[in-house]
Amino acid sequence: MTEKIHLKQPPVFQLAFLTAMFERYGFYVLTFLLVLFSKEVYNLTDIQAFTLVGIFNGLAFLTPAIGGYLADNIFGIRRCLILGMFLEGTGLISLFFHAKIFFWLGLSLLVIGVGLFKTAPTNLLGRSYKENDPRIDSGFTLFYMAMNIGGFIAPIAGGILQRYYGWHFPFLIAGIAVYVGILCYFLLKKSARLYESVPGKRKLPATIWLAVISGLIVSIACCVFLLTHTITADVFFVVAALGFVSYFIYEITKSTKEDKYRIIACLLLIFIGMVFFILYFQAFTSMTLFIKRVMNHVIFGIDVPPVIFLSLDCFWVVILGPILAIIYNFLIKHHRDLAVTSKFALGLLIISLCFFILKISTLTVIGDAKINPIWIILTFFLFALGELLVSALGIAMITRIAPKRMYGVMMGSWFLIAATLGATISGLLAGIANVPQTVHDTHAIITIYGSAFFHIGLIGLSITLVVFFIGPYIKRMANFS
Repeated sequence: MTEKIHLKQPPVFQLAFLTAMFERYGFYVLTFLLVLFSKEVYNLTDIQAFTLVGIFNGLAFLTPAIGGYLADNIFGIRRCLILGMFLEGTGLISLFFHAKIFFWLGLSLLVIGVGLFKTAPTNLLGRSYKENDPRIDSGFTLFYMAMNIGGFIAPIAGGILQRYYGWHFPFLIAGIAVYVGILCYFLLKKSARLYESVPGKRKLPATIWLAVISGLIVSIACCVFLLTHTITADVFFVVAALGFVSYFIYEITKSTKEDKYRIIACLLLIFIGMVFFILYFQAFTSMTLFIKRVMNHVIFGIDVPPVIFLSLDCFWVVILGPILAIIYNFLIKHHRDLAVTSKFALGLLIISLCFFILKISTLTVIGDAKINPIWIILTFFLFALGELLVSALGIAMITRIAPKRMYGVMMGSWFLIAATLGATISGLLAGIANVPQTVHDTHAIITIYGSAFFHIGLIGLSITLVVFFIGPYIKRMANFS
């Protein structure tokens, strides 16, 4: 008689779900508005705006590597979660004020807050599953859906608030929403106690608190500097990534044979994730301005704020997330589940095809007409599907493959190497979609975007073919069944 498979999620899932949903709402209000905000309020060029978005997102995905280490070894997971959300909420409220110093301070507080918070709910959730737990893929897919509920509401609320109350008011509401997430944590905190790291179960001495506060002040100052010195920031990201790779080489040399292969498999999948994020972050840069400039915003007679179209990605994630979770559970029960290597390759292929769809959309325009929004709806449908196959399963991949002693650091490395370098390189790659300030002709602008998206799609497709080829070797190293 076969053992019954229990697929109900652990109690801490609800805490992780709600805190992530409110935190992502706040974060995505800024992320979706940033390129337009920086251009219209601070008069940045396309290249300058793309670079700023790339560096901000890069920093926001770099700091979780440090946050993951602090949670596991010094500060505790729950303390990182609470402090991270507090800093994010405060950073968003800072953006409500019009002085430029509050702009840089707000961005920096968000970067540090994300760093502390980002790995906390995923760390708690990952610790709640047993080894080879069949609930992992469906659990993290549903968790990812929670983040995208916040992400779906963010551009809609942000776009409407911006249109009627100006550029700064959406950030005030976003900050309040993050504070609501803190309240949700305190209502559900009992479910997280069992999965806390060792430092989190101890009372911290005053010296540790002093060191943490001093570190926060220095970190905020560093973020302000990097956000305002772009070349230095790019060099910093590369050096930081190389530092983490060096650390993993050291870990490989001292690990058992099984752990060596698992660490290598994780690193290869993380680099595949980096390629995915290079393509994914085009949504916040080149695709955002594409939607604003050359897409028809009038639907059923209503002039829709351009940023609202960005909610389509999260909308499709929310729709597709439960469906994929059901499919994963069905495949597991019938012992036919796809390996993570196959899901990553499939996701990369799908998101690469999105850029060819955007290219085709530019060929359908006649005269001075604008592009039909049905193309962006289709693009974001595939975008979300690819995202669920890669980004949503990145952390699940780590909890399944990485040695348990390295969960926090490896999760941080997923954000550092995959997302940080991906975001930074994405900002540079978006430069090929740069529209000079002297170009105003709609047809000329559409031609620039069509060429850019075609070349971005070619880059993604070429790398996808390599991933399909090496996938079986990564699977063998990771010991997938």
